[in-house]
Amino acid sequence: MMLDVKRLYDTRFTSFERIRKNRLWKILCQDFLQQYVKKKDTVLDIGAGNCEFINNISCGKKIALDVNRDLAKIADRGISVKIAPVKNLKKLFLPNTLDIIFMSNFLEHMDSKEDVFRLLLEAHQILKKGGRLLIMQPDINLVGGEYWDFFDHKVPLTFLSLSEVLHSLGFRIHDYRYPFLPYTTKAKYLPLWPPLLTIYLKLKPLQKIFGKQFFLCAQK
Repeated sequence: MMLDVKRLYDTRFTSFERIRKNRLWKILCQDFLQQYVKKKDTVLDIGAGNCEFINNISCGKKIALDVNRDLAKIADRGISVKIAPVKNLKKLFLPNTLDIIFMSNFLEHMDSKEDVFRLLLEAHQILKKGGRLLIMQPDINLVGGEYWDFFDHKVPLTFLSLSEVLHSLGFRIHDYRYPFLPYTTKAKYLPLWPPLLTIYLKLKPLQKIFGKQFFLCAQK
């Protein structure tokens, strides 16, 4: 029997938590992520989920990719929706056609490190020269045993291990934040209340205290 991801996520987040999560993403896009995305860029959001990133980022063309059958109802008007697994990006996108690929809290859900490697390889192939891969990811070294508290986490990853594989595939680490955000928006950390997130994003000492995830920008 296949894991019912939608049912799992519907159970994981309350209605209030989903509203707060979207408010946090709006701030995160405006105050941090937008600096890596140009107004004319074609942006692919892999594992778009509830479309918190792709709905809130400003760019030329937006593409949301997920297995969620309700994706078209969640994505804002004008977003190109692709309901499909990520196991063969080359069948979905032509080589050298995308400016930005974004993934947040996605790679740990894949079945194996081999699948992670294959996805990153194909991401490199479909990005334009100079294109950027933006990844936000929990680091098992920072999170510890809580990494496995989410039932669908399968692959342990760290900032260094992910950086290593990206270098091997021909990416250059253009920028990074390590550590960066707290582990999960479910936690009631003060930095994850919308009025305080803007301040948190500017203060790296706070990120060293609360950060359990990292962010990296890798360039082809």
